[in-house]
Amino acid sequence: MAAAVTAPGAATIVGHGPYEIAAFLRPQPAVALPGVGPVSARSLARYGITTVGDIADTPPATLQRILGTAARQAHDRAHGQDDRSVVPAVAPKTISASRRFDRDELDPDQHHRTVLGLIEQLGARLRDEQSVAQAVTLTVTYANRTSTTRTRTLIEPTAHTADLGATARELLALLGL
Repeated sequence: MAAAVTAPGAATIVGHGPYEIAAFLRPQPAVALPGVGPVSARSLARYGITTVGDIADTPPATLQRILGTAARQAHDRAHGQDDRSVVPAVAPKTISASRRFDRDELDPDQHHRTVLGLIEQLGARLRDEQSVAQAVTLTVTYANRTSTTRTRTLIEPTAHTADLGATARELLALLGL
């Protein structure tokens, strides 16, 4: 939850004592609590329960009537009790690079140069992180804000720019721009 409210490149540190945990958790919106989605949050809000502190203060039997089987988990998490493991430094599932043109770009050569430039960035990032890509996805957004997305799984996971570039060129050709 701390990561969700922290700006990129910054850190939010929550002390490990019960008062520090409560001070962080209580003012958060109910939907910020893991396991409380939008539907559950709306159900809780009908009873005036809108924050994590409200969930913590609500008797478990009342939460049970509102949330059903998810009540105990929500109540425990609202009190800072979460038995899930923390896995530090997990590799990102996706990385991306994007380029927005100042105007509609109709030149196919410019499309190719842009895609290859983005692939070079991604390849370098993958190599820096000692990671590989398993697929390449190309998303093109048009002037009317609609978009087309194409994905191709690579034959072999790689961080090699030439392989990533060949796949990206194929995806671009499939769009028929």
